[in-house]
Amino acid sequence: MEAVRAGVRSAPWVPAAVCGPAAATLFGVGAAGGMHGSILLVTPISLGLLGVILAVQRGFDLYRVRSSADAWIARGYDSPRSRYGWRVAELTSRHERKQLAKSLRRTLDDLERPSRGPAVPLDTATVRPCRPVLEALADRLDDTSRPVSACGALGVERLLTDGATSPLFRGASAADVRLHLLDLLDRLEVRR
Repeated sequence: MEAVRAGVRSAPWVPAAVCGPAAATLFGVGAAGGMHGSILLVTPISLGLLGVILAVQRGFDLYRVRSSADAWIARGYDSPRSRYGWRVAELTSRHERKQLAKSLRRTLDDLERPSRGPAVPLDTATVRPCRPVLEALADRLDDTSRPVSACGALGVERLLTDGATSPLFRGASAADVRLHLLDLLDRLEVRR
């Protein structure tokens, strides 16, 4: 498990990026050495496929470990010294906060434009009255002079990305959307 968590910090595509050039080099060396046919192709193709398989496996591992970490953090365990401290650090990092704020501002912009056909359309009629709370969420995330909780940042991430459960997309009432956003604003506060 420790190896998986260490692997989470690097991109899942790294094995493919390493094996691809190595496969091309083997092919080039084999061709230059006069090899041809299946003898020339078997090893480079096998090495390239190995890189793809390892990248896919690494992606699944990342998804599984991140899902476990997110479930733990969603229950309120967001200590940087916990076993999922790496995910807490990710969620509360300056970069992630800026990205979430930027996505919230993009959502605010989408409230003023007609739908351009996203996969899960924003429920603009219901969300538009909640604009001030969305702005407050974006401002709170942008204010990096004050820390935020990982649980709150995870809640904002899910608000923006989970089309099945987010009140921004599932046809909740404006009052329910507002309460959800206010709850997220409160959950962003760090309580020790």
